[in-house]
Amino acid sequence: MGMASLKRIFITGISGCIGHYLADELIQGTDHELFLLVRNPDKLQFDPQLRSNIHLIPGDMGNIEVHKDLLQTMDCAILIATSWGDRQETYNINVVKTLTLINLLNPERCEQVIYFSTASILDRQGQPLPEAGSLGTDYIRTKYLCHQALESHHDSPPEVTPIAEAMANKITVVYPTLVFGGEPGKPYSHLSGGLGEILRWLPLIRWFRADGSFHFIHGRDIARMVAYYVDNPPRNELMWC
Repeated sequence: MGMASLKRIFITGISGCIGHYLADELIQGTDHELFLLVRNPDKLQFDPQLRSNIHLIPGDMGNIEVHKDLLQTMDCAILIATSWGDRQETYNINVVKTLTLINLLNPERCEQVIYFSTASILDRQGQPLPEAGSLGTDYIRTKYLCHQALESHHDSPPEVTPIAEAMANKITVVYPTLVFGGEPGKPYSHLSGGLGEILRWLPLIRWFRADGSFHFIHGRDIARMVAYYVDNPPRNELMWC
């Protein structure tokens, strides 16, 4: 890769299944400078010292504001981190802090944001399900609220300044559904980790019906698509996977 193509990339959620596959793709396949927000470095199953331009940024989304100066220097941000905790923490991380991070980027420099949502908030036509904002779990509800805030200034929560239009047009949203993944050196996804239980229900799956999307993908395939978009930024794109 030529020097002119090198980018500074800020990544959250790198210690999870998809994060590890993405680290593989970006470390082995590019020379981009990576800034990895990590709460617990012991959870990383890859060597961050493989390259001198891989930086571990201690902390988590809860205190993302302390990295505002660093975020101003990023060419790309990949937001995988999510919270499954209690209701207030889930709302704070998945909505308030995610939107805050995007607001801290410099729209004159940052080329794109790749944000991980979930297909659980969409109907079969790929449109947001309003029910996801009221009837879903805390995780789904907060993903819906964040999605709506990215789509419309009017839906931004009171705790956060609406996303600037210049930045909103640079956001690529990823909607994964059922993600397989995990191997030596990679943590297992929630789905793969419970595979034994899932196999018990396979004979019944053909009877399942859902209003939303329902399909499978491997974490490595998601990582490859994201790595492609890093070097080929779209504009205001929706990415099913």
